[in-house]
Amino acid sequence: MIDLAFRLMLFVKDFTGRGADSFYWFQDGQVQETDVASIVGFEGIVVCHDFWMIRDALFDKTKSLPGAIVDIDEFRISISGVPEDRLLREKRDVTTHLEQYGTEKEVCDAYQKMINKGAAFDVAIAAKAAMAMEAMYLHLCRQASTDSELERFFTVEVPAYRLLQLSMSAGISIDEAGLSEKRSQAEHDYFLMLKNYSAKHDMPLETPSRRAIEDKLLLEGFELDEVSVEYLLDFVPHDRDFGGDTKALLALDTARRVLGSLTLTTNSTRPVVDVFGSRTSRVQLRSPSLQNIPKRYRSIIRARAGAQLSYVDFDQFEVGIMAALSGDEELKRLYAAGDMYDLFANTHLGLVGNRKAAKQLFLSYAYGMSRKALVDAASSLGVDRQKAKEAFRLFQRYEEWKKSVWAEYQSTGRVATLFGNHYRRASGGPLTGKEQRSAVSQVVQGTASLIFKRALLAVASIGDVAVVLPMHDALLFEHTLAETPTRVVDAFGRTMTDVLNSRVAGKASISDFAEREQAIRPQEPEVRSVKMTY
Repeated sequence: MIDLAFRLMLFVKDFTGRGADSFYWFQDGQVQETDVASIVGFEGIVVCHDFWMIRDALFDKTKSLPGAIVDIDEFRISISGVPEDRLLREKRDVTTHLEQYGTEKEVCDAYQKMINKGAAFDVAIAAKAAMAMEAMYLHLCRQASTDSELERFFTVEVPAYRLLQLSMSAGISIDEAGLSEKRSQAEHDYFLMLKNYSAKHDMPLETPSRRAIEDKLLLEGFELDEVSVEYLLDFVPHDRDFGGDTKALLALDTARRVLGSLTLTTNSTRPVVDVFGSRTSRVQLRSPSLQNIPKRYRSIIRARAGAQLSYVDFDQFEVGIMAALSGDEELKRLYAAGDMYDLFANTHLGLVGNRKAAKQLFLSYAYGMSRKALVDAASSLGVDRQKAKEAFRLFQRYEEWKKSVWAEYQSTGRVATLFGNHYRRASGGPLTGKEQRSAVSQVVQGTASLIFKRALLAVASIGDVAVVLPMHDALLFEHTLAETPTRVVDAFGRTMTDVLNSRVAGKASISDFAEREQAIRPQEPEVRSVKMTY
């Protein structure tokens, strides 16, 4: 049974950074000022809004955070099943939604000014806003229960939220000397790649905008009505590798901006973390977005004194999940046999040594590319057309599973993972190709997010582990004992096996977080070769 005992917390942030933040409880219709120790020590669920704004102030005074935290706007987004809610989160705050819970617009406007220090704190206004927030929270709990999202939210999302907020509050250690060096390297690498990219693909000498990329794809004969730009860049082969080159250039541009946002006068950073950062529930960091730094620059992250860093990653995560959910025996066999993409390239496609192309083709197939387009794409990479047709006939059970996901999405208007995290359809009629791919992606990637968050919680229970940086489906962590990485790999593998009810044996390994350099600093991640299957 989920314990739903809660108390609503309000705050007024001191934007000067002098620590003069104010905190309030809302109880029995009354707003009462309180202190940090009371907030952090509360044994129930602390319900609030915009927790990211006040997180570090709580941590700095107590070196801890409340045991359970629910940011009501994050709660609303994570159970709605509507992708647009996530896209609009930066443009709206909690006051946008309070009118539907009985608060007048004038009160909403006044409260918004208060929390942004545009007006003095008014207890009467705060009480009216808090009453609406309390009603909103209770409504969301009922909605989550009706939509079968309550258990997932409170047993996975809430503890993962607290764990990651606590980790980010503690800060990620930065090598100041290394940062200066990597900044210069990133700038040099970017402008060199930009010059080559512009000449190779006849593009302007600037980072391509989304519109510029769309125009280029249209010029090359791609249709954008049924596919996203991201899908075309990720999964579809291009003449002269336009997709791969574009992604690499955009990644370099992001890297130089992230590195530039880090100050050279501080030895740590405290990112904002969105624990439900995408419609599939992926963890995303911002301010700075350290997850988007390529391996060649990651050595700026260092371990604290006396500790070391290791990096654990699921092995062929998506394939394992697809095999388990569909029950496809050939997919299970390839997943269990080793490197599925390498095997698929050499055994079924005849693309000897071209693992990257085989992965691109398989994932294009897995998420719903048409058979004709697949064969055309494979042929453009040098695969015999008949061989390509035979290769994609191997996964008949997976094909049937995909069609069952599409049928459910069309008939019910929603699709979900094994444990909630649903996705609602915006329109009616037959599914478009884009909707078919989104439905499969929601089930596979949403399940992956669930497994990853459960793995995080399992790893955090190991006494020697400090979570440093979640990397989508992998984790950089800090430890002091030599045996800890093996225990972490064990936790990752077992969690995947358990969540998927042993339909496949989860696989994970310790690998490189950053590119190895000739002179490795003492505090940089140590490379290990641990690989386990469960």
